[in-house]
Amino acid sequence: MKHVTFLLLSFALVGCGEEAEITPEVPSRVEAIAVQREDPAERFCDVSAPTGEGRALVLPAVEGPALPGEGWRWINVWATWCAPCVEEMPLIAGFRDRMQASNAPVTTYFLSVDQTAEAVATYRTAHPDAPEGARLTDPAGLPALLTALGLDGGATIPIHALIDPSGHVRCARSGSIAERDYPTIRAIVAD
Repeated sequence: MKHVTFLLLSFALVGCGEEAEITPEVPSRVEAIAVQREDPAERFCDVSAPTGEGRALVLPAVEGPALPGEGWRWINVWATWCAPCVEEMPLIAGFRDRMQASNAPVTTYFLSVDQTAEAVATYRTAHPDAPEGARLTDPAGLPALLTALGLDGGATIPIHALIDPSGHVRCARSGSIAERDYPTIRAIVAD
C-alpha cells in the first residue's frame, strides 16, 4: 500500500508541474519462497517414490517378451478371468497413445498371471485385439512380484506399476483405473 500511495503522490506532483524525484523503496534483501508442488503419485498410488528413488524393479521369470529396458514403462498385471482387468485394457492402450502424442511417452507391458499359457492363448484367439504381453512363468510367483513392486502380499489385480527410465518403481497401484485418472497418470510419467 505504501508503494501505491508513493506512486500516486509522485504522479500528482508531476501532473501539477512540479518535478518530483522518484526513489522507490528497495528491500534490503529478497526472500525466496519455495512453492512445493503436490506429487500426484502420493494420492493415486498405493506405493510411490520420487523418480529414481523407488525400488529397483526385479521381475520374476516370465514367458514371452521381456520388459523393455528404456524410458517410462507401465506394467499392467492382469488375468483372463479378471473382468475389470479385461475391461480396462483398451483404456490403458488409449492412455498410452494420448501420452505419446502429448510428449510423455510410455511403453505398456501387459503381464498375465493366468495359470497356463493355454488360457492366455485361448483368450487372445477369442479377442484378437487384446494386447500382446507376457505371462508369469509360475503364477505362484505373484507374491514375489507384489513384493518387488512394494505392494502388500494381499494386493489384488489389476495392478498398475509405473517404472521410471532408471528402472525404479515410481508408482504401484492395486485396482482398476478410469478415464478420470488420465491427468494423474500423465503427470506422474511427465515428471
